[in-house]
Amino acid sequence: MTAAIFTLSIHSTFAADAAQMTQGQKIYESNCAACHGKKGEGRGTMFPPLYQSDYIMKKPQVLLQSMTKGINGPIKVNGKPYNGFMPATAINDADLAAVATYIMNAFNNGGGTITEKDAKQAKAKK
Repeated sequence: MTAAIFTLSIHSTFAADAAQMTQGQKIYESNCAACHGKKGEGRGTMFPPLYQSDYIMKKPQVLLQSMTKGINGPIKVNGKPYNGFMPATAINDADLAAVATYIMNAFNNGGGTITEKDAKQAKAKK
């Protein structure tokens, strides 16, 4: 009986991750893709790629900080300089966590699940 309960809770965890990824993709496509590209490929010298980005690779806290505080000024991504402006993302914590999870997983940046708690902590940092 214990094995069956354990199996069910694993399945529901995967279902939640799938739902978060689906939500994250919707948010990404409506809010981020215009600048960063549908596949995270970036656009020109103003908007860096999010696909296999060394700027955020295995650093979800950097992604969250970029999203919650914005970026203004020069950065280097995958060896190329970018000097644009990205405003802070004005979405709720659940949606922020979903889109960050999507970017970390769908664009091969080391994976992982970003939680609402992670999003709240990023917003609270100065």
